[in-house]
Amino acid sequence: MSEPAPWKLLRTRAERDFRIFTARTLDVADPRNGAEYVRTVLACPDWVNIVALTEDQRVVLVRQFRFGTWSNTLEIPGGMVDPHETDVQAAAVRELEEETGFVPTSVEPLGISHPNPAIQTNRLHSFLARGCRRVHDGKQDGSEDIEVVLAARAEVPRLVQSGQITHSLVLAALLYDALGPGALR
Repeated sequence: MSEPAPWKLLRTRAERDFRIFTARTLDVADPRNGAEYVRTVLACPDWVNIVALTEDQRVVLVRQFRFGTWSNTLEIPGGMVDPHETDVQAAAVRELEEETGFVPTSVEPLGISHPNPAIQTNRLHSFLARGCRRVHDGKQDGSEDIEVVLAARAEVPRLVQSGQITHSLVLAALLYDALGPGALR
């Protein structure tokens, strides 16, 4: 059995910038029969998230309001790689410190995933930070209202199983962590 053939891009019909992503309307052709379809693609910057462990093996979590689900969620720190940033690991450490005030003594990559390859262009870079210490209260953006929560590392599976952690990108990073550093690189 052969791999599916790539589709042909006929034209980009519309593009609209929403700051955190650019929506593109594409006309594409099916490689099997030439039939034309309209598809929407979201061009997003890469994202980072970080499983941050304190010296006593507690995981640094954040609780914040999310507009998509109109609810508070329990997550690991993370966010967008800023346009001027070329080092995704440094971006993850920056997000950790901005959101929580914690800084690590060491950081290692866990893996890279595609948040939603059906419609998004970006990747999620997940990291593991060790020896995290709180050096200040965090420097959150004006639109962020974050509560820092510390949980024993051994308690995280229960938080997932009980539905307290449901964010799929957080679950991806936690899976990488459970498999061991570098397991999926």
